[in-house]
Amino acid sequence: MRIKVLGAAAGGGFPQWNCGCPNCREVRAGTLVAKPLTQECVGISADGEGWFLLNVSPEIRSQIESYPPLHPRGPRHSPIAAVVLTNGDLDHILGLLSLRESHP
Repeated sequence: MRIKVLGAAAGGGFPQWNCGCPNCREVRAGTLVAKPLTQECVGISADGEGWFLLNVSPEIRSQIESYPPLHPRGPRHSPIAAVVLTNGDLDHILGLLSLRESHP
C-alpha cells in the first residue's frame, strides 16, 4: 500500500491568500521556516500503478505534477482510477473540473 499526501492545508492553502496572521506574513517574507502547502488531497495505491484520490482540491494539477507516479504514461492516460469524496466542500470537489477530460 502506498499513501502520498499531496496537500495538507485547510481551504485556501498556506499561506492563505487572504490571511495576514503572523504565520502567513512570515512565510511570505521568508522569515518563518515553513513550507507553503496546498489544500488537502491524498493519493492511495495498492500496487503503485492505479491510484485513488481522496478529495480533489483546486490545486490538483500542481499536486499531480509534483508526484511522478500520477503522471500520464501515454496519450490520454491517467493512473488515477477513481476519486473518493469525503464531503461536498468546495475545497474537496473543485479539482473535479480539472479531471473532466476523458480517456479509455
